[in-house]
Amino acid sequence: MKILIVIDSLGSGGAERSTAVLSDYLYEKEINFDVICLDQKTVGVQSQMQAKGYKIYFFEKNNFFSQVKYLAKFIKKGEYDLVHSILFRANIRTRFAKLFQNFVHLESLVNTTYSKERFNDKRVNQKALWFYKNLDKNSASWGVDHFHSITETVKEHYIKEVNIKPEIISVIPRGRKPLLNEYEQKPATSSEMVSFINVGRHEFQKGQIYLLKAVKILKDKGYLLNLTILGRDGTMTPEMKNYINENSLAEIVSIEGFKENVPDYLLKSDVFVFPSLFEGLGGALIEAQAAGLPIACNNIPVLHEVVKDNKNAKFFDVHKIDSMVETLIFFIENPKERVAYGKESLKNYKLRFQEKKNNQKMLDLFKGLC
Repeated sequence: MKILIVIDSLGSGGAERSTAVLSDYLYEKEINFDVICLDQKTVGVQSQMQAKGYKIYFFEKNNFFSQVKYLAKFIKKGEYDLVHSILFRANIRTRFAKLFQNFVHLESLVNTTYSKERFNDKRVNQKALWFYKNLDKNSASWGVDHFHSITETVKEHYIKEVNIKPEIISVIPRGRKPLLNEYEQKPATSSEMVSFINVGRHEFQKGQIYLLKAVKILKDKGYLLNLTILGRDGTMTPEMKNYINENSLAEIVSIEGFKENVPDYLLKSDVFVFPSLFEGLGGALIEAQAAGLPIACNNIPVLHEVVKDNKNAKFFDVHKIDSMVETLIFFIENPKERVAYGKESLKNYKLRFQEKKNNQKMLDLFKGLC
């Protein structure tokens, strides 16, 4: 079996990191695979994968149809049994490549792309989003043989918004590497200062500006806390930094940017906060649970598939800052609950999100389609 993975880039996002994890598993199982990317990235998993000796190729910089024809020729020359595309730009080019070359196309669905929240984002070109939605809908029926969805919520989203037939969608969550065997292995943290952490690129979708507003309220109320935000810069970075400076939060809020050693930061933290407005899965939530962290997150349907309300997570309404503040206060004032929720997080991770189990499910899907 020979597989080609087509992806926008090997940057620092959840889909990119999951691709790196899956690639490691394919290599371990001696499955022949190549990766081709639309863009090169200096920040993310690209350099790590190249250092491991994986075959990674890049599209020539050209217009859409030239890239489509280039991909079709690449697939023909490589004689691949399966082409697995990930992320929108890669997905669309792979669909159109089927007009020039016959191959089996598996496409991953990794986000609720047409969420109402996204249409409310003033930074998004609404006309362009509607155009791409129609392009998505019109090409899905003939350009893809089977779909892989990372959650049931994403599956239902695409059934409703893009009219994909449910019988050609397989749901397999992402997996992550274990960080703890037992909760007791988690390093001790400060008993007075509660350390919150968030991981995600600085985009409207991730809702970090709302988190900063909640932290300001907590500071004004006299609570002892700090917040670390990991993730690459994005369209919201200037606004986030301005808010921190204008509200004198620099002493308790640290924007660290992209880090390869995210697990080290997680293990030194007390609570993981996830204020995302919409998600496909929330891969960062899985890694946080692997680190035994209690979770505070926005109350959106997909996250109920990832964490358990009042077991290892507390939900809030990101559009009601008082709701988020109340949730964070719960974890600040109840250290015993932090421990209890953290233990439940580790249990939930072990039961549902261990990478080997989910990667084997992906490999089984590959084999079934070849």
